[in-house]
Amino acid sequence: MTRLHMMRPLLAASLAAAVLLAGAEAGAQAPLYHGTLTIRPARGGIDKANGIGSLKVNNWDLLLNFNSNSIFPDREPIIVAIGETERLVIPAGEVRASRNGKVFTFRNPKVPRGVRFFQMRKLKDSAGAQARYRVRFSLVGIDLSGLLIEFPLCKSLAVIVGDDDGFEGVDLDRPGGFARSKVRVLGACQAQEWPWV
Repeated sequence: MTRLHMMRPLLAASLAAAVLLAGAEAGAQAPLYHGTLTIRPARGGIDKANGIGSLKVNNWDLLLNFNSNSIFPDREPIIVAIGETERLVIPAGEVRASRNGKVFTFRNPKVPRGVRFFQMRKLKDSAGAQARYRVRFSLVGIDLSGLLIEFPLCKSLAVIVGDDDGFEGVDLDRPGGFARSKVRVLGACQAQEWPWV
């Protein structure tokens, strides 16, 4: 058994504890309904001195679990979780719903660390299909220090809304190598399993 395989249960337990702690602070609970997150290319940046970075995501899809009791982004806490440590929380009630109740938006342009922008748009349902949301967000002040040592790097990423989540691995890269401060999400990768699945 490799060292990585021996560490996986410990890492999963740490991730679960960190998300539970962040959720408790925001009034959230552990996700009960596990959906999927469709990853598309995204971009960001990194401070080469300390590994603190940013990430801007457009047009990712959150597909809810068939058994979900639905989500209410304007009334439930939202967490964007990256890797084993980052838990960026939007407290319940901070997201605004559009008049038709299909677009949910949060803006905090001056936050030095966390979510500056988050938006979910409910996509048209097909008969009998799972609910699907188009997700966009902008994160700042996040720990991307692993990219100072190696890249590409596969990190787990989850979007959690109330008791629903979507989880996938994101393949992070630094185009141009160590000399550049750009970060790219190349697509999905096989990350550590989400601890509640």
